[in-house]
Amino acid sequence: MKKGILILIFAWFGLYTTQVEAQTLQWTSFEHLNDSLRKERRPLLIFIHTDWCKYCKMMELKTFTEPELVKVLNAQFYCLDLNAEDTRTILFLNKKYKFKPSGVNTGVHELAELLGTDKGRLTYPTTVFFDQHLQLQNRMVGAVEAKQLQQLFE
Repeated sequence: MKKGILILIFAWFGLYTTQVEAQTLQWTSFEHLNDSLRKERRPLLIFIHTDWCKYCKMMELKTFTEPELVKVLNAQFYCLDLNAEDTRTILFLNKKYKFKPSGVNTGVHELAELLGTDKGRLTYPTTVFFDQHLQLQNRMVGAVEAKQLQQLFE
């Protein structure tokens, strides 16, 4: 009897874990993007953020965990996470982009600046969309709710 109950408990946790994983947004790294695009052409969503930005955290915790949005993004897009203060060199569209220091322990990544600057200003968060031909289509400056993103796909 105890074994049966334990089996049911483990089975329930297994199903719960599978459901949670199904609702997780699949982020593609810049390092793997070219390989992914060779396999299947898809539009891109690039989320530009910083570690200290509270609105960025809100999007990570609320917007990018909404099940219907996650389902659409995982099925139709390659989603890339770009920390604007990342110091690594990033290869994107066959060009290398680097971190530009602007003081002690501060600066901005060239790619974040290029993609995220709107009207001469880089704001966090910024969400950028490219079509499947890798042409810039849309830039959403500031925090965006899941419903706002879903309206783009309707």
